[in-house]
Amino acid sequence: MRIFDWIKIKKTETKFEKIFADLKKMGEIVPSAKKTYELLKELNFKTTESQAEFLISEFNKIKYASNTNSYFYFYFPIVTYILYYKPKFEKEILKYLIGPNFANGDTEMKNLIPLIQGAMEYELSENKEYLTKESKEWIMNEFPKMENEVEREVQKCWKELNE
Repeated sequence: MRIFDWIKIKKTETKFEKIFADLKKMGEIVPSAKKTYELLKELNFKTTESQAEFLISEFNKIKYASNTNSYFYFYFPIVTYILYYKPKFEKEILKYLIGPNFANGDTEMKNLIPLIQGAMEYELSENKEYLTKESKEWIMNEFPKMENEVEREVQKCWKELNE
């Protein structure tokens, strides 16, 4: 009977829970992170416009304070997962990928796309469960097509820097 008690008690995490563990942990103290995590769990192609807008609203309320690298790696799996299902929100959230790399000195669009793809490959070599399969697909197949959008974000960064 003890083995069955162990099975009941043993906590098993899904791949989703492992990938978004930092967001879930942050959700213990930041209500918008908790809500973002809950909404991400439900996100798919059938998610309504109003549900997706609420997700983006909650996501944008998260204020992750850290250095540029930690900031980037925190937001990377969330942004790519959202954009896989809801690409129309790139204007609201692509900045979380471009901004920290710009701040690190990567100020040209032509360098940013391969840099971000390389960051994904590096992080996956360190942690196989860093991204969902949806995120990987988006970053490899859709992101390279977004040169204009990346350039727009770079120009926003330059404008903010010059103000």
